[in-house]
Amino acid sequence: IRTFFAEKRTHWEDVTGHAATILSQMTNYTSIVLGPETFKTTLKHFQLVPLNEHSAVAVIVTSAGHVEHRTMAIPEGIEMEDLRKIVNLLNDKLNGVPFYRIKSVLHSEIASELKRYVNRCEEILTMLEQSLADQKDPRVYLSGAGNMLTQPEFKDVDKAKLILDTLEETANLAQIFQLGAGGIQVRIGTENGMEAIQHCSLITATFAYDGQSLGTIGILGPTRMEYGKVISLLDYLSHDIALLLTRRQP
Repeated sequence: IRTFFAEKRTHWEDVTGHAATILSQMTNYTSIVLGPETFKTTLKHFQLVPLNEHSAVAVIVTSAGHVEHRTMAIPEGIEMEDLRKIVNLLNDKLNGVPFYRIKSVLHSEIASELKRYVNRCEEILTMLEQSLADQKDPRVYLSGAGNMLTQPEFKDVDKAKLILDTLEETANLAQIFQLGAGGIQVRIGTENGMEAIQHCSLITATFAYDGQSLGTIGILGPTRMEYGKVISLLDYLSHDIALLLTRRQP
């Protein structure tokens, strides 16, 4: 750890990627690091600019000021008036929604309205999901997921698979972390709201500077984990990660 901080990394990817690796190696558990963009970056505006009857450019503007352009295929039979309705509906329903929640909102709130006035709803939803998914720089780092398989509690293949499948989805990770507040948080077993990790313990720590949240780092492991050791490591790392990211000396 001393060597890590002595190198004075300043890039987010460098700092957090290495911190996640250190934590998983030192604890033999699974470490997760999420930056604030995972929770806070939202859709500000969506526009479709038709190129021809078969394709259009999706223009995506985020709350962070990023603008992305993506060429997408338009399902056959979709009229320009339909596209206008779709764009208006998306801007009405998705404005201010975090990107990690867009897929669920598309299927839970937007799908029912689309069916009322647009044909081939499923194809349109697939088109929209592809155009809005996989935003750049999700700022999620996971290390040591395979460590779950070395724990006696997770020798049950189905139980282990459920946890590993959950860890593969950024939306799941964001949901897991949002359950807690700031500072050091410890949740054991059923205190974790998500069914897949109700046989685990999750300890998280936020790292902040001057009251501004910079991210969250956590350890997921069996309920018999070494709580004192993990809490000490998270407390130490979260403090110094914040200093590194703000280019201050620890």
